[in-house]
Amino acid sequence: MLTFLTILGRSLRIASGLLVADSVAAYGLTFLGYSFIEIIGDLMLIEVAILFIIAGLLDFSSSVGAVQFRKTILGSKQEYSSSAHKEAERKASVFFLGGVILLFSLVVLALYAGS
Repeated sequence: MLTFLTILGRSLRIASGLLVADSVAAYGLTFLGYSFIEIIGDLMLIEVAILFIIAGLLDFSSSVGAVQFRKTILGSKQEYSSSAHKEAERKASVFFLGGVILLFSLVVLALYAGS
């Protein structure tokens, strides 16, 4: 079972790992004449969108509609379980909170670059 602190810790690890990778990539692209702030901002925006999509897909994959679709159309034997859906929501919240952290960092970066 995931507690709030566990979710927060995993989200911070995801966000910090992506920020480090973005910084290295943006620094590498500065040698090609690109602006560091612009590249890191673009990369962060793309990653925020990807994290939100992953969170939505994780949550949707165990919802009632998705389970019924797999059962009727694809012939799956899996039944809907509210406990499995709650666990999928907890897993999705890790990626969602990671996206929120990156989005907050992106806003701070935009305010810094705009001043």
